[in-house]
Amino acid sequence: MSPSGRPKGEFQSAQHGGSLMNLPIIVIGSGGHATVVADALLAAGERVLGFTDTDTRRHGMLLCGLPVLGDDSMLATFASGDVQLANGIGGTRAEALRCAVQGALEACGWQFATVRHPTAVVSPFARVSPGAQLLARSVVQPGAEVGAGCIVNTGAVIEHDVRLGEFVHVACGAVLCGHVQVGAHSHIGAAAVVKQGVTLGARTVVGAGAAVVKNSEGGFTLAGVPALEMRETR
Repeated sequence: MSPSGRPKGEFQSAQHGGSLMNLPIIVIGSGGHATVVADALLAAGERVLGFTDTDTRRHGMLLCGLPVLGDDSMLATFASGDVQLANGIGGTRAEALRCAVQGALEACGWQFATVRHPTAVVSPFARVSPGAQLLARSVVQPGAEVGAGCIVNTGAVIEHDVRLGEFVHVACGAVLCGHVQVGAHSHIGAAAVVKQGVTLGARTVVGAGAAVVKNSEGGFTLAGVPALEMRETR
């Protein structure tokens, strides 16, 4: 089983995303990434009801024209079969929180939408797990596998035969060349480049603008050109 409770190997067609049976969507979180997720869903023609946030000061705010509805307890006013969720938790070191929140909600019967901006270019021969997010102008090439809960952010390129584990965040403008493998809960920083064939273990953090040219066993922060292991990732 995956950390989020989903059986491993469960993929959906890369050409299919968004709502299950056209269910409306509530975005968990109301920060910057949440607004990008909501914007992508709206651009794809999805019905978005609003956001949740634990910060009571944000309740009632309008973001992207949508209200912050309350904290996650307001979900109890809906049946899990009538509404689905989108994970709006983002940030350089948010993968563990992102996974924990999604896993807890999935354990209560909630399903998470796959987000695909209409400008994303996704090969029909790629495999995208449910709940992944492919944002504006991202590219996913043939043979690539995008794991559950992954973010392929604005303008990021996932080349042929790349494998992304669960809850990997590939930040804006990053490029993963062919046959790269990235372990779960890793973060690839903005405009970073990972050379073809490189394998990065779980919980790797690649700094913005880094050029990764060799394997790393995981659990390290990599930075620089060429990238070096700077310290262990907590």
